[in-house]
Amino acid sequence: MKPTTFEEKIIFSGPVILIVFSFVLWVVAFLLDVLTNIPNLLVWLPMLGIQIVISTTYVILINKLHFIAHNDQLTGLCNRRYFNFMLAKEISRIQRTKSILTLILIDIDNFKKVNDTHGHLMGDDVLKKLGYILKNNTRNIDIVARWGGEEFAIILVETDLDGAKIFAERLRKTVENYDFGFQVTISLGIVSTCDDLSLDELLTQADEALYAAKEKKNRVISYSKLGYLET
Repeated sequence: MKPTTFEEKIIFSGPVILIVFSFVLWVVAFLLDVLTNIPNLLVWLPMLGIQIVISTTYVILINKLHFIAHNDQLTGLCNRRYFNFMLAKEISRIQRTKSILTLILIDIDNFKKVNDTHGHLMGDDVLKKLGYILKNNTRNIDIVARWGGEEFAIILVETDLDGAKIFAERLRKTVENYDFGFQVTISLGIVSTCDDLSLDELLTQADEALYAAKEKKNRVISYSKLGYLET
């Protein structure tokens, strides 16, 4: 990721800055210790304190950059790039362990109408609230992301298709009954796998299921292992 903001530039150049500054700091402390009559503690303790403060600040900036690189700014959920990385990692894991995962793609129904009727600020509020709902209705081991625009995605770890259907239907009802100030509904497409599927194949199947759900609105549609869609 190319650094753009001042903070990011500081973070990327941080290791060099810390090494150079530490060297200068300790040289100054050494010279003060050797060339003056200042007590050792009055020389070395302030220098140590300064370096601790600078190092701590750098760690905070590193954590902030990590969040920026991996999370969606509006909702705080994972962004699409990080989600794809984690999905590829999970696919590799289930191929090794012969376990299972389920992928769910989610779309807000008639979201353009929300923006046109209530304004884009209200649309952003809907996105943030939906992100909150998704995060608070999934487990710590699950991975939740804003897929892009009004679409979201969830990786349900160690969850089969039947379990995912129950979860998705419960989630659909939770959103339908949530007080956004007006009614908001979602459509969900599900695919579950323990087979040797690539990331693109899994996403394609989930997208087909989501497309079918969006045609009917406020529905859960799953992609069967037999190659057909089912409610």
